Amino acid sequence: MLKNKEEKDEVAWGEFCNIFGATPRNRIIEFFLETRELDYGIGDVSEITNLNRATAYNIMAELIKEKYVVPTRKLSGAQLYKLNTQKQEVKLLIHVFNKVQDKI
Repeated sequence: MLKNKEEKDEVAWGEFCNIFGATPRNRIIEFFLETRELDYGIGDVSEITNLNRATAYNIMAELIKEKYVVPTRKLSGAQLYKLNTQKQEVKLLIHVFNKVQDKI
């Protein structure tokens, strides 16, 4: 995943994206896998994953529809989301992500 804002020119994705491809969808999924206990607004996701806002909104809409991420709360009018750890496919992704992390 992106290490910090100053490194946007040198994007360094995590092992999940290195293995499965650094597509916009995978970048967002990897971000939520890394921060699975926290919730974020779509604007934050866009900035942290170094994606265009429109792209982030489109991918998030898909992930919300597929219930990979779920709304948690509103903060200053912005809807926040987190990984849906109750979904079976997400549990499998977490397992794979943890295995990948164990190997590095």
